[in-house]
Amino acid sequence: MGGQGYQGVETLVLGGMVMGRFADPSKQAPQQQTKNKGARRRVKIFLAIMALFLVWAGSTLWSQNDRIRNQNEALEQKQGEYKTVELSLNQIRHEVERLQDPEYIGQVARKKFRLYLPNETPIIQPHNSGEKP
Repeated sequence: MGGQGYQGVETLVLGGMVMGRFADPSKQAPQQQTKNKGARRRVKIFLAIMALFLVWAGSTLWSQNDRIRNQNEALEQKQGEYKTVELSLNQIRHEVERLQDPEYIGQVARKKFRLYLPNETPIIQPHNSGEKP
């Protein structure tokens, strides 16, 4: 079954078809081409599946990135609101501490309500709109 070799390469002759490395492609067995077609088809299917997977992964990554960006913006807004509320809370606490002092209560009563102690003589300065003393 062996044929003549081309510099150490043997050829196989089957039913008049020459099989070998240096054989004419038109004389090759049709079975080899069908194997290549099947392999090419499998590679194409694999590449198509990989492309679909990459599209899915990219869209998921994009949507998650958008969601994270929106949540970061909301977080920054809430932190700003927290700082303003905390500042006003500190001002209110300070005012409460000052209202515990009887001297401060007296100052507020004199200034806002014009209430004075019985032995106290109020000194009221006239408010002239255009004159300076």
